Amino acid sequence: MQNRYVGDIGDYVKVAILRQLAAGKRLGVAWWLVPDEGHNNDGGHREYSRRPTEWRHFDPEPFDELSRINQQRERTVAALELHIPNAVCVRTYVPCQIQPWSQRPTARRDWLQNMKLQFKKCDLVFQDPDNGIAPNGLKSTHKRAGKSVFINDIKELKESNQAMVIYHHHSMRKGGHDAERRYLAGQLNEGGFLVLGALRAKPWSPRAFFILGADDRLWNDELCNRAQRISETWAGHIDWHPDESFRVTA
Repeated sequence: MQNRYVGDIGDYVKVAILRQLAAGKRLGVAWWLVPDEGHNNDGGHREYSRRPTEWRHFDPEPFDELSRINQQRERTVAALELHIPNAVCVRTYVPCQIQPWSQRPTARRDWLQNMKLQFKKCDLVFQDPDNGIAPNGLKSTHKRAGKSVFINDIKELKESNQAMVIYHHHSMRKGGHDAERRYLAGQLNEGGFLVLGALRAKPWSPRAFFILGADDRLWNDELCNRAQRISETWAGHIDWHPDESFRVTA
């Protein structure tokens, strides 16, 4: 996540999803912040906020706030937090640029452990890296590793009583987005996580929100029900894809 992105259509979708998934629960938000970049125009899809008839009805409160942010150019994740109820938010930067580079993995583990302590009482934890789940070949010593979450990062943060939501920005992976989503679900399953499914948001730039289950079966079932309701509310914009392996064992 970068502060310069705040107010983009992705933030509207993200906040709306979190508000519904975590309603009545304690939410932890790891913004996965990296310094703002200036070499591209990513995060510039803000025209939705000028089309309230088309977009506001999905979730009016964050729509109004994000429209205000876009008008005033208040680009900070702190502005988003006011509209994610009952959340513990961590906005310390990913330690991906420290020198020497050999110290980055240790610094990253310390950073994760500090977040884990802050999320101790949360029922659901959201991780929001720029790019999503790390591609093959990326290492935690690389400077660009701050824009991705590794399977081991998720393990470091995971508590048995907590469910998780992992953001992933769809790439140009061979086979298309459906194949990419299935591949990543398989990687998460191999990592020991129970993948309940993924919400795929399609406005402008497709992205996925992988939902990982807790030890509590009732909470997992409720999360699936909430995800299904989100897809019904946002029909045509957000789809719910339950994980096949979860459905087989359900």
